[in-house]
Amino acid sequence: MKNRHGNEYHFEKVDENVYTIVGDLDYWRYGGREGQPNIDWNDLGFVDPSGGPFIGLGSLIDGRKITRIRVENEKILFEVE
Repeated sequence: MKNRHGNEYHFEKVDENVYTIVGDLDYWRYGGREGQPNIDWNDLGFVDPSGGPFIGLGSLIDGRKITRIRVENEKILFEVE
C-alpha cells in the first residue's frame, strides 16, 4: 500500500492477534486515548505518520478491529479482535 506521499507500507503479523506496521514512514504523531491526562505508550489512542495512514482504535487491519495500540522496542504494535 502507499500513503498520500507515495511511501510504501504494509502491516505484518507478529502474533495471532498482533500486527506491526513496516515501511518508509517518518515523522510520527502519537495520541493518547480520549480523557487520558498524559500519553501512555502502552495504551495509545492513535498513531499518524506524515502522509498517513491515520490509524486509531477501531481501525481495521485485515478486516479485524484494532483494540489496543502500543509502542514496544521501537515498534508500533496493534492488537486486534
